[in-house]
Order: sequence, then C-alpha cells, then structure tokens
Amino acid sequence: MEQKNEIIKYMHFIIQDICEKIGPRSPCSKKEAECANYVENELKKYTNDTKIEEFYCHPSSYKATFRIPMLNLVISTIFYWIYYFNPNKLLLISSLILVLISVIIIQSNLFRNIELIDPLFKKNQSFNVLGKFKPENEAKRIIIFGGHHDSNCEFKILKKSPILFGIFMAFSVIINHLMVGIFILKIVLHFLSYYFLFLQEIDLILLIFLSLISPILIYTAFNVVSNTPVMGVDDNLSAIAVLISIAKFLQDNKLKNVEIWIVSHGCEEWGDRGSKRFSKKYCNELNKNQAFAINLDMLGGKGQILKLVTSESMFIVKHSKELIAFLSKIFEDLKIPYLKGSIEAYTDSMAYSQNKIRACSIISMPKKGFPTHYHTTNDTIEKIEFNNLWNCYQILIEFIKRIDAD
Repeated sequence: MEQKNEIIKYMHFIIQDICEKIGPRSPCSKKEAECANYVENELKKYTNDTKIEEFYCHPSSYKATFRIPMLNLVISTIFYWIYYFNPNKLLLISSLILVLISVIIIQSNLFRNIELIDPLFKKNQSFNVLGKFKPENEAKRIIIFGGHHDSNCEFKILKKSPILFGIFMAFSVIINHLMVGIFILKIVLHFLSYYFLFLQEIDLILLIFLSLISPILIYTAFNVVSNTPVMGVDDNLSAIAVLISIAKFLQDNKLKNVEIWIVSHGCEEWGDRGSKRFSKKYCNELNKNQAFAINLDMLGGKGQILKLVTSESMFIVKHSKELIAFLSKIFEDLKIPYLKGSIEAYTDSMAYSQNKIRACSIISMPKKGFPTHYHTTNDTIEKIEFNNLWNCYQILIEFIKRIDAD
C-alpha cells in the first residue's frame, strides 16, 4: 500500500507539474515542444540513453479532413438545385467530382490515416522522445511503452452533445457515399434524356433533405474542431505519468534479457503523425528483435475501466492477438477488471500495427457510452481516477517481468 501511494503521488506530481508549467499542448505548437523537452528531462533522471527526434508533418490537414467532405456536400447540393431547374450534364459531373473527392478523403485520411491531402498544407515540426533501458545481457526482445504528449483542441459540438456529434459526423460520411451512387445514376439517366430520378418528386424530396442538413454541415465543418487547445490531462498526461513512473522502476530494477523503449509521440491528436514516423523509422529493427509495442491513452477517467484495444478505425486495423492474449492473462491473474474490444477512433498503436509491429493499446472507457470529458476543456486533473493509472502500472510491470523471465 505504501508503494502504491508513493507511485500515485509521483504520477500526480508529474501531471500537475506539466499543467502548471506548460498547460495545453496543441500539435506542432511551442507548448508541445516544451512538453517533449520536459519528458526527456524526466527520462534523463533514470537513463543516459535519451534523445528527441524531430519530424515534419502537415497538421492543418486534420481539420480539412472533416471540413472538405461537409462543404463539398453543400456545394454539390447547390449544383443539384441548379440542375433541377436547368438540366446540364456539367452540373452533375461537377457534383459527382465533389462527392468523389470527399469519399476519397474519408477513405484515405479519415479511415486509413493515409496522408493523401497533407502536401496541400503547411509543413510543421514536431518531436518524438525516446528513452532506452538496456538489459544486463544481450537483448532477446524489445518492448516499447508509448504514449503522446500533445493535446487536442476542443470539440465544441461533442462537449454539448456526444449524440449530436455522432449524428453530424455520420451525415458527412454516409451521405457523401450515397450521393456518389445517386449522381452516377443521374448522369446515366441524363444521357438517356431522363432528367429526374424516375419521378420529379424524388429529386425534390432529396433536394429538400440536403438543403435542410446543409446548415448543420456548415456549422459542423467549422466547429467540430475549434482553435481552443485543451489541457488534455486524461488524454494524454495520464499515460505520460505512467511512462515516467515505469522509467523510474527500470532504473532500480535492471532487466536481464529485455530492452525497454519509453516513447512519447508528438502530433498524435492530429493524425498519429509521431507514431507513424517513429514506427516506420524503426520497424526493421523492431521486427528483427521480436518487438512488442503497448501504447497508452486516456487511462484515468473517473468511473472508467481499462480496456485492451483489439482493432481501430472501424475494424480496419487489427492489433496483435498474441500480445492481447498475453495482456489479458495478466489482467486476469492480477484480478484487475478490464474490457476488450474495438474503438472507432485510433491510437498510436494503429501506426505500429500498420508497419507489421506486434502492438495494441490500453485505454480506459466507461462501461457504456463515451468519456464526457474527451477533447473538451473539462479534461482536467479533477477528472482523473489515479487507481486506473496504478492498475495500468501494475499490468506493465508484470508484463516486463514475465517477458524478461521467458
């Protein structure tokens, strides 16, 4: 119990110290860079093998990924109205091109995290932090424990209503896909000299519906991600506190066969850019050394339970079954309650799994619904359940011990 209280006190100090000295840390900002330096300085207390690695990305593409499909749908609706009164195939072709562009952006940047439109936006600098802990013998395996030190900007609609946020986002995704098929059908009918969808009333009903949701799409496009950075204590100082605590443990407990990398990624919130760059850079070395990567995110929400993430981004990216089974056994042996399943968003582990590195994430979630403080200014230290952080710490320490003894 004394050890638990001491470690929780240390975690609390780390989080409070970053909040007071640095504050919110939006991707690629000076504050994010300050936090990277802070994390490295803390790791230096426990290992001499630390470094900060700079990388470049186009963070503005993040907001554009949400905005362009919504605004394209509005513009295509205007073209559709003009066509309704004055049929011209160029209007239909233009509308089809707009919604096709939207679908391509949704399927690439949003669902698969492919940086398709990124080169269209300004390049910025961000930083990953790496601390290595070498074993006494030659390393038989590398274990990565990762998290991220940046925080997002507030999702204003999500703060007002998670249900409305989900509905508004679904409008853009679902309707853009549907309109691709509808505009293709209308172009075919146009060349057959049919200017309506079989009945004029069908076009009119569809146009009225698109017109009614257009104000919602415009509002959502410019308010889904605001310019107000959040403190991001749960997301993701909770993970940073656990990672630094693990580093402190490793200084006092030399391993025999396993090398540990503590990694804090930059620019996670706007497209996992740090973990993409890091995992791609080291994927050959990591796979050669039978690496496991466990990324931590949003560990501490009150009333939440730790969750093993099995897949991400609408089940597109699946994580290591071997690693998940190993961690599940530890949860059960230590009698720590946990959930297991997919998430619709993505964590840093998505990039590792895409680079064929055995990975998964540990997060925390309510039994039902979604964390109410997620990406809002309510994500403060008062929302943290430090017992969750302690449970995650125990899981990782036990994981280290079992792998090192294997």
